[in-house]
Amino acid sequence: MLPVLPSGRHFFHMAIDWKDIHSRKVRDAFRVALADKELTHEEVVDVIKELLSDGELDGMEVNDLQKVAKGSATMPVRSKNMLLYLGQQAFMHKARGPIGIYTDRQKFAAKQLFDFLKRTGASRFPMLDRDQVGIDLLYRVANPNVINQGPATICGPVGFLYGVAFDTPANYAQFGIDLFERGKAKLGRYKVTPGHDCRHYLPPFPITHGEWLTGASLRDSANSFFDYDTVLRDGGTKFSEVVRWMKGAGYSDIQASDGRKQSRNTSEFTLINGLYSRGYRIILLIHSMLLNPAKQADKSSAGNHYVVLRSPIEVIGNQVKVAVYTWGTGQWIIPGPNTSMSPVGFAQHWYGYIAGKPF
Repeated sequence: MLPVLPSGRHFFHMAIDWKDIHSRKVRDAFRVALADKELTHEEVVDVIKELLSDGELDGMEVNDLQKVAKGSATMPVRSKNMLLYLGQQAFMHKARGPIGIYTDRQKFAAKQLFDFLKRTGASRFPMLDRDQVGIDLLYRVANPNVINQGPATICGPVGFLYGVAFDTPANYAQFGIDLFERGKAKLGRYKVTPGHDCRHYLPPFPITHGEWLTGASLRDSANSFFDYDTVLRDGGTKFSEVVRWMKGAGYSDIQASDGRKQSRNTSEFTLINGLYSRGYRIILLIHSMLLNPAKQADKSSAGNHYVVLRSPIEVIGNQVKVAVYTWGTGQWIIPGPNTSMSPVGFAQHWYGYIAGKPF
């Protein structure tokens, strides 16, 4: 028989009124966790798992978890920090809505991550926190649109991993888990082995532990002559590296055209739109001026930024409109609000593409 939760001031030495916990799901989950009158870290992870069993962890539930974490005198410190970090990330990503684990692929990946969150043991990334990594990866399995390299120059790895997180979330989750626990991992056939300096770096806010673990490891492992061991280092990604990652991860029918110093032609819109309509993941090499309405009319001479295509390249009359993913924004609209751009204006800042058919 499950213990009866008191309705008064204290709930397993909590300094808050239990009536302030508004979610029935949160109350029921902790009731189960406290059946043995103890609360372990594994049981707190199971609380999160139970709250996601119906597919969503919404704002009210996250807020209630924060109250429990802040008010409990017996919850393990590790568990408190995990729940507080979950709340911090939920606040940062609140515009994205609840954490949603809906598909069978997402559920399998989430199970991997819950098992990871329960474990202890040494990490090959000693500056990174296991629970922050686990929550970061869980958020990205739920919604890859939150992937954001921030000031780190890893747009190529992030653009590639964005597609992986959508198309095979279990592989994405296991990739992060293996890196953290073993210091090396595989994405399909592609082996990633980051160096010592990359593994012993603490990224500055707002770069999350999970983002550094996955994106920086991929960037560093591809380098032959220098380490990617700080966000201050130029992590420019070669076009051929992105192609190699997509092939190694298992994308098929790879179609790519590198014009790093030669902009594209508007006649290629039809090709790109055809691939997009058939469900291909498409990464565009552009000049970053394309994302800045104040500089879109300026001339560029080479590509310097990777983005992921999120809509067809729409042309109406002599105006172009397209949505891309970059910097944690799944729908970055080009040319931007209250601005216009011709197809030629778009093409002059577009330098290449890599497209692959998902698994």
